[in-house]
Amino acid sequence: MRADGLRKKTKTPPPVYERALALAARRLRSTSDLRQKLLNEGYDGDAIEPALVRLKEVHLLDDARVAQAIGQHYKDRGNRFIAHKLKAKGLAVDEHTAALEELPDEFERALAVAEKKLHSLKALDARVVRQKLYQHLAARGFGGGVIEKVVRRVVSASS
Repeated sequence: MRADGLRKKTKTPPPVYERALALAARRLRSTSDLRQKLLNEGYDGDAIEPALVRLKEVHLLDDARVAQAIGQHYKDRGNRFIAHKLKAKGLAVDEHTAALEELPDEFERALAVAEKKLHSLKALDARVVRQKLYQHLAARGFGGGVIEKVVRRVVSASS
């Protein structure tokens, strides 16, 4: 009781399904992400699983859709970067594969990124341009083999 004689109202947490529903409706989440959020909020793991199954049944929880959205959001990045993001969301390897297959070829994506970056490097020496492009593409998660091919093509085309 408080000093003024009134009781302080304590909120009881909503049932796990209602909370999971609210979280899933607010933002696109993976199953793993939602499970972790609910565990962090103090819900019992045994009560969480039936709620997640129910959300999957009503199509509010779909890992394939989450993987596709992440792939589209990072379509200007390399496969390594996208796979890292998908893994961080707790998505299965088959979801990774499906999301990456929906994107254009990694070489084509890297080529588009390099051509865009090349505009800001026009005044520089060819050696410096190669270095800057390599660094830029590597920072975006493209593989070394892809970067070599792209840098070679872009620099030779601009000469």
